[in-house]
Amino acid sequence: MTSIIEQAIQLEEKAETTYREAVKTTSDPSAAKVLSFFADEEAQHAEALRGMERVADGSGLLQSAKDWIRGAVEGGSSAISPDSDLLAVLRQALIIERQTEAFYREEAARADDDAVRQLFTRLADAEKAHFLLVGSLVEYFDRPNEWTESAEFGHRTEY
Repeated sequence: MTSIIEQAIQLEEKAETTYREAVKTTSDPSAAKVLSFFADEEAQHAEALRGMERVADGSGLLQSAKDWIRGAVEGGSSAISPDSDLLAVLRQALIIERQTEAFYREEAARADDDAVRQLFTRLADAEKAHFLLVGSLVEYFDRPNEWTESAEFGHRTEY
């Protein structure tokens, strides 16, 4: 039987692999950059678990995402990736992020060791932030599909 830490490392590696695969499926360089940020974050989580070190608060990921979005808007980027495979991978990433967060929350509640409890709580918070960011990306990349399917007659939510 694997330990809780080993299970956590496996979850982080699975998430990292999902994001690295997503990078390969997109032809959009800016999307690839953001997905690489996510993959790097997951790799850092796995390393923190291996060394039981303090986990970064995720502010680096948030800042990187903000910089990417600001750059795309200010740079006049009007092309949104048409890669349908990217959307499927992002949706799978949402599932993984939610499962990973739930795992960390459950194990933090069960942990007897205060250091493990704190680590798992920080990791759960980081995974929640990832979930929200990936959800935003799903909406961003799926919005053109919604718009083109119902541009004239459909009811769309307001921005």
